[in-house]
Amino acid sequence: MTGGITGQYLTSSKYTGYDINLTFIPRYNFYEISHEATFSIEARPQIGVGFRNWYVDNGRHLIFPMRLSYSLPVLVNFHFGLSSEENSQYLYGFYVGGGYNYSNVISKDPPYEPIYGYVIDAGVHFDSAPISHLSFMYTIGHNGDKIYSFGFLYDF
Repeated sequence: MTGGITGQYLTSSKYTGYDINLTFIPRYNFYEISHEATFSIEARPQIGVGFRNWYVDNGRHLIFPMRLSYSLPVLVNFHFGLSSEENSQYLYGFYVGGGYNYSNVISKDPPYEPIYGYVIDAGVHFDSAPISHLSFMYTIGHNGDKIYSFGFLYDF
């Protein structure tokens, strides 16, 4: 299992902003080419807090509206090298893949529309602690909205 902290930047006409999420990644290797190359299916549920890019002028104070955000991506990835499976002998590895993502924001401000669409992802694995790999996800939403996500993750 893998988990960690993921930063997100959402670009949308209604709620462009930044989020910091806790991420948990259950993974199932469904096809093993070798001890160093596998295909997996993964879910990456994320939940966190964030701020809109704009502010509200409340008299003398500027308020950046806070929100709760969540994402539910499901991915198929190709892993090579370290972390491709438990008996990998490499000190480094990588993965690439894609899938589908559903993201939304909960806030007391006007209702948000969810961003859902196709996602591509990539990452690298390191044989070191405390961070065991870095990940990047890019979601292209159904209406042109985009989500850029960068994570610092740890295998446990």
